[in-house]
Amino acid sequence: MPHNPKAKTHKKPAEVLKGETPRSEFADSLDSVKVDLIYYPDSKIDLTAYAFQKATWMTDPYIPNKDKKRDKEILKDLKIHAFEKKGLPLSLELYDFVFCVSGITRLVTHQIVRNRIGATYSQQCSGDKDWRHHRVLVPRSIYKDKKVYEKFRSQVLENKKLYADMLDTMEIPVLDARRILPHCLETFIYVKFNLVTLATFIPKRDCVQTQEPEMVMVARRMREAVLKKFPNIEPMLRNKCKDGKCFYTLSDRQVGTSMFVPDKDHDFDYNKNNFFYDKTVRQMVYDLPKVPTEYYIGAEKVTKKSFLK
Repeated sequence: MPHNPKAKTHKKPAEVLKGETPRSEFADSLDSVKVDLIYYPDSKIDLTAYAFQKATWMTDPYIPNKDKKRDKEILKDLKIHAFEKKGLPLSLELYDFVFCVSGITRLVTHQIVRNRIGATYSQQCSGDKDWRHHRVLVPRSIYKDKKVYEKFRSQVLENKKLYADMLDTMEIPVLDARRILPHCLETFIYVKFNLVTLATFIPKRDCVQTQEPEMVMVARRMREAVLKKFPNIEPMLRNKCKDGKCFYTLSDRQVGTSMFVPDKDHDFDYNKNNFFYDKTVRQMVYDLPKVPTEYYIGAEKVTKKSFLK
């Protein structure tokens, strides 16, 4: 059918920001990671968990919220045995947590979504939205070498300019122009985990020896957010590295990618020639000075005040 100028128009969810000069905030990649717990279980689900926990021995089914007096009595002395790794763990799948994870790169969102069981995701897209103003997340190891960092910063700004120039033609789709975007741009993702998945995800991902540093920060901040509301499940989410029970320590450590020599929490008899680097990940990443925040409009460095206008 032909174009009908009288057809009803609607507000588009996103636009090409044609003509806008890219604005770039360069920030520390580890400090930028943010996790907000936006949905979590309430006491009602505890009653359902009780029903799951006791179903084996019930004469008649217990229906939560049907008898308020009975509900109150149950909640008074209720203990979810699965929280203590006792009894049937299936009730843990009833407890859902929804997070907004932001201040991360697409490198990390691609790793997060590998967890498929007990999980649901929705994330910001690069194919439907103009990314010319997205923040730049800088690894500390890159900032440490000032000459390398200058080249890194220059390349990122140049890539963002080319990206914007391509979109401004209105002839190159966002789907194609995004191929020039650097991996270091900020994005976010919504994550829903049930408690079983969460209790697997956090201890596994909170291992500096095997995990991307951004991912480690995601796991730690997820744990912090959950334990503020549910301190009683701390044993389920605890870091396993210090106890010698993490995946790296329990595995054949010479089979996978041996990148960093082990730190004190992952130590064993090793030959440093079997590793990419002769330093620990703490020396190469975590213990380095933080990246100071810088602001650019196009290729020009500006003050924070000018940037936020």
